[in-house]
Amino acid sequence: MRKIAGLVVLSRPHNVAAAVLSVAVGFSMTGSGEWPWLVFAAAALATAAGHTVNDIYDLAIDRLNRPDRPLVSGALSVRGAWIEYVVLVAGALFISIFVPRAAAVWIIAWVVLLHLYSSKLKRMFLAGNALVAVVAASGFLLGAYAGHDVRAGILPAAYTFLFVMGREIVKDAADLEGDRALGATTFPIVSGMKPALVTAAVIFGCLCVTIPLPSELGFYRSLYALIMLCTLVPILMISILLVLRNRSLGLVSSLLKVGMFFGCAAFYFGPKK
Repeated sequence: MRKIAGLVVLSRPHNVAAAVLSVAVGFSMTGSGEWPWLVFAAAALATAAGHTVNDIYDLAIDRLNRPDRPLVSGALSVRGAWIEYVVLVAGALFISIFVPRAAAVWIIAWVVLLHLYSSKLKRMFLAGNALVAVVAASGFLLGAYAGHDVRAGILPAAYTFLFVMGREIVKDAADLEGDRALGATTFPIVSGMKPALVTAAVIFGCLCVTIPLPSELGFYRSLYALIMLCTLVPILMISILLVLRNRSLGLVSSLLKVGMFFGCAAFYFGPKK
């Protein structure tokens, strides 16, 4: 039972749900009819595989930063994690055979990029942050492509890129000591904690100011702005206050994770259908 729980935790189901939700919302924004369930399934497996291989490569760092993770706690062996990874990748690639060619290439790119992130780029100055932000943002574009109107996913993808970029910087700041001990060159290590946190705060501030604009400009309904102003904007404002004080960065990361789901809800109800 402990091993099964470890397999589930390793894939980070909440992050997988967020990834699939972004694809689903991107699709819904096109107003298309039949849901592309195979695309959703392939995206879920590719995302889960990315999280699994991340823990494998992060084993040494997690011993310092996240001793509760399955591989560090002993709930799951590294061999078991590799088996899970291969099964997830194989599943994603198999399903990709039955989706449109461009969507299949998209899913394969996710698998390759997420592996590259974990094995090489995660500990490099801003490179890993940017890659994660690009993959997260592209979920909306993938969904919009599946709905035959990729333009519908552009705005949510742009906002998601900035949002995830800021959150990734905060996560790096929270993991500073463990990353530094193992020779990583993340933004907070290279440029210092204060410049990194100020950068994240500026990103969040820009999002607070610009988030209502699509509704004001007539692209989305007022319900979009209402949801954003009542949920995501307060989360971003709290995050700015905590980040600038360098306090409770783990809490900030968790709040922002919740904020992603509110953002998806706003984009789902936003388009004028």
